[in-house]
This record gives sequence, structure tokens and C-alpha cells, in this order.
Amino acid sequence: MPTSQQQIETRSGLTYATHDGVALAGDLYLPAGTGPFPALVAAHGGGWQAGARSAFQYWGPYLAARGYALFAISYRLAKKGQKMFPQAVTDVRAAVQFVRGSAGEFKLDPARIGLFGASAGAHLRARGARGRQVQGCLSERCPRRGER
Repeated sequence: MPTSQQQIETRSGLTYATHDGVALAGDLYLPAGTGPFPALVAAHGGGWQAGARSAFQYWGPYLAARGYALFAISYRLAKKGQKMFPQAVTDVRAAVQFVRGSAGEFKLDPARIGLFGASAGAHLRARGARGRQVQGCLSERCPRRGER
């Protein structure tokens, strides 16, 4: 198992989605080796109004050195006077879809993707995890149970 930062790969500023004209990006920290590796999508804290994906600049290398990929994301922040729910939750779900869809390119296991968050990011992670999920579907257009 890798133990030094030289043995991990960092891909900064990967655009994972564009919503409402806003390009959303993340920083991907990858373990060395052949994979496939489990992955975590990380959402930063900041009261839904502030914060940055760089909050995970130490967690990413730490986890990657231990065999876990981390995708630290930016999401749309709340702005006074604008309806912002559920935009940030949608952004978290889009990041999961990006990781799942890019699993082959980045040596990730699409069946082992988790969510990780701090403060407001933990709230978004919980809301994102409660989305409708039918055979990996995280879209609002997914069928409900019994509608398959």
C-alpha cells in the first residue's frame, strides 16, 4: 500500500457538471496501483454560503495513500434572496454520477462510492444519499419502487 505523497496522483479542477451556467469542479486524489479503488465524494462545510473544496487538501492525499480515492467538490453556494434548495444537493448527486461514469478512466470501483462531508457538506451528503436510487440511478426522473 502506498505510503508517500509521491505515490498518489492529484487531478485538480475536473469539471463534473455545469448547472445554471455554473461549471462545477472537483479535485480528485487517486491511489497508486491498478485498482479498482473505492471512492469518496467530499462536500466542504461553510454554512451553505461559503467554503471551498480545498478544505480536503490534506484528507485527499491521506486517504489516497491508504487506497481510497477522494473527489473533493465545489457546489453552488446559497445567496441571499435566491432560491438555492435543492441545487447544492443536486450538485452532490451529479458528482457521484461523474465518479461512477468515470470509474474506468480513473481506476475506481463504481459499486463502492461513498459520501463524505463536513458541517454543511455533511448535511448535503445526507440529503444526497437519500435521493431516489434504483439500480444506481440518482436522478429525480428515476422510477419509484414498484414503477420499474
